[in-house]
Amino acid sequence: MIRRLALLLGFLSGLVTGFLPPAVTAGAWPREAGTGFASLSQWQGLDGADSYSALFLEYGLTPRLTAGLDLGRSVSGEGKAVMFIRTPVMRILGGPVSVELGYGEIAGQPVLRPGLSWGRSVVRPRWTGWMAIDSRVEVDLDSRELDEKTDVTLGLTLLNPDGRPADWTMMLQLQTGVVDIRQKLFLLQTEGIQPGASFLRLVPSVTYRLRDGLHLEMGYVHALDGSGSRALKLGLWSTF
Repeated sequence: MIRRLALLLGFLSGLVTGFLPPAVTAGAWPREAGTGFASLSQWQGLDGADSYSALFLEYGLTPRLTAGLDLGRSVSGEGKAVMFIRTPVMRILGGPVSVELGYGEIAGQPVLRPGLSWGRSVVRPRWTGWMAIDSRVEVDLDSRELDEKTDVTLGLTLLNPDGRPADWTMMLQLQTGVVDIRQKLFLLQTEGIQPGASFLRLVPSVTYRLRDGLHLEMGYVHALDGSGSRALKLGLWSTF
């Protein structure tokens, strides 16, 4: 399935414009028609933590419709391959709200992945920044198990005197996910057990512009859930 999804998106190409934050982070912001974004990341676990790779692709089909491919690791830690479509539906608190629907496989099982995103960008004379909230639910179509993941991202890019973005962008992301929401809610109702997050991570990172359309990402992953797991993240971002 991964090969079929990759081939379907392989022919897409274009040219992206605008400031780095909304263009690269996408999420609630629709990608401009005829433009694309790709990121290839390596998560290197420390102190025995797992390591894995991830590939993310997006392409603007129309001014309001963005298609994408998400390969990597799911909320439960299994391998995933999900193709999705996203569109903006409204504006709240000065930023767009977009809905997403994805379909693919997790650990070889068919999944449906609805999602909801909100974002807001701010431009000031010396800097440009953004905030984004992205939430998705992975629905196993066989077992009906529900896993949920939410990311909250803050980003900041300084501006040069001529108004162009500087080479460095700073980001801070809070990642949280819950595996098997229905089971945890059942325990809450019957035994008074609070449904805790299956993972809670803080991920500070920076990106550096290697050249136009190509950025290097470097980050550090620190678990806040008591597991003590840590990882380094290294990635390449490309707009085309």
